[in-house]
Amino acid sequence: MAFLKNLKNQPIDGELAIALSKSYPLYKHGFVKVGEKKWFLPYKCAEQDNINKILNFEIRPDDTWIISYPRSGTTLTQELTWLVANDLNFDEARQRTLIERFPYLDLGLILEDDVLANDTPEEQKISKYSIEFVQNQPSPRFIKSHFPLDLLPTVVNNDCKIIYVARNVKSVAVSWYYFQKDLKLYEGTFEQMCDDFMNDHLMWTPYWEHVKTAWAIRHKPNVLFLFYEDLRKNLVENIKKIATFFGKTYNEVQIVKLAEHLNIENFRKNPMVNRHMPTQRGNPKVFIRQGKTDGWKELFTLELEKRFNKWIVDNLKDTDLIFPN
Repeated sequence: MAFLKNLKNQPIDGELAIALSKSYPLYKHGFVKVGEKKWFLPYKCAEQDNINKILNFEIRPDDTWIISYPRSGTTLTQELTWLVANDLNFDEARQRTLIERFPYLDLGLILEDDVLANDTPEEQKISKYSIEFVQNQPSPRFIKSHFPLDLLPTVVNNDCKIIYVARNVKSVAVSWYYFQKDLKLYEGTFEQMCDDFMNDHLMWTPYWEHVKTAWAIRHKPNVLFLFYEDLRKNLVENIKKIATFFGKTYNEVQIVKLAEHLNIENFRKNPMVNRHMPTQRGNPKVFIRQGKTDGWKELFTLELEKRFNKWIVDNLKDTDLIFPN
């Protein structure tokens, strides 16, 4: 397969490829590491035609991008951001799915075609042609991506709004594991997945480079860096912060109404955000899980927690990045 010439790409082969094929049986074409930071992506995503579309995506100055590592509170941040930016238009938010209002740029590139074939016709239109679908959206566009900012140079080098959301990496690991298991994308154990996570063999890893790349530009006036734990603990204050970011002003009654709309119990019952996801095998699953800030404790053994803590300390020792709690 051909890759973009100005990126260094390293196909995953040998024993590692065999091991990953057992954990990810639906990814029949395997994986590749892209660029100097060795971003771990499926082959389909890293093909020249596809990665070129990402690297050269045409930005508009009134775009809003939400970037995150998967399962970091992205969906909550999308709904919050869209409503704040669109004058609290609850009527439209209740009639149009979030993926229509705030499409996911990467979706058609990171899943194999036979997996996407299980989507509804409307979902197929959005996912299979996701880049074209996003590109042709009327302004102002709202776009979600899990690609690291390194692979979104036109976004970083523009004045469009960028909101990056990060979450306790232990909670990310648990949520990412359940999500992939529910979609039948991952067949390994939780401990195996954690090993892959720490060894940068999960999609969009290395995780710490993903977060630190965004942290490094957090002071730019068009960038807002958020922590999921803060969103859950101080939702009202974060609503006000995001409103200020968009130059909007809302009264206390409006803010309380939005906070109630985003309450995790209401959020989980909202079919416009918590859509059912078809899987190749088994029953459909819902997108939103528990949304807890301490849910990682349900799967971590003491030994695994010890290894994760060392991994965290090792990767934060040369940065001023500090996660809540």
